[in-house]
Amino acid sequence: MSRNVLVLLVGLVVFIAVAIAIYLQILTSARASDQVWAVTRPVQAGDPLTRDNVQRTRIPHSGDGWDFYTGDLIAAHARAAHAMAAGTIVFKDDVLDQDLALVTLTLKSPPPLAHGQTIDVYAQVGGRTLIVGRRLVVDGVEGSSASIWVPVTDEPAWIALQANSVALFAARSSGVGVPEVQAESIDDALAVLSGAGAAAVAPAPSPSPASGRRP
Repeated sequence: MSRNVLVLLVGLVVFIAVAIAIYLQILTSARASDQVWAVTRPVQAGDPLTRDNVQRTRIPHSGDGWDFYTGDLIAAHARAAHAMAAGTIVFKDDVLDQDLALVTLTLKSPPPLAHGQTIDVYAQVGGRTLIVGRRLVVDGVEGSSASIWVPVTDEPAWIALQANSVALFAARSSGVGVPEVQAESIDDALAVLSGAGAAAVAPAPSPSPASGRRP
């Protein structure tokens, strides 16, 4: 066997080996899947995620760009962060998996509220109003009282506000776009709502004396 023929055979064998390796890699990728959680029946914000409304399932592997919830929803005693329909794949942002406490707050002139809605809560003290809770989930409503899920670390602070009859106000809100205001006085609110920051209109010039007229 000549040297050229031997080189050709070796090259052919290497080519076939590389082609087989690429084919096997493509085949493996095509069969790869991700284990995710899926909602099996509709849930509202604040609802516990249990075996009654979620289950594990597999979907074709879609790369590393998707932030699926990969923990154990059941063991974490997690709750839905917002309403989800049956068939929804659960992502990390869809889940409230921190320790939560249920507190009941008396709200001044609350908007119409229902289970699963989210609110921002404001406290009024000494003529100033400040936001004290953002995108809190409502669990239940009775008159002007609402049961709200809050981080368990904030529970003592909420109880202190309620025990001291601090005036609390609520706005139905997703929390998106609400400015980071530390405190708002009545003058601050009037300035914002009246557009006092807009440029003032220049006064009209005084009329000039008519031409040719003498005093």
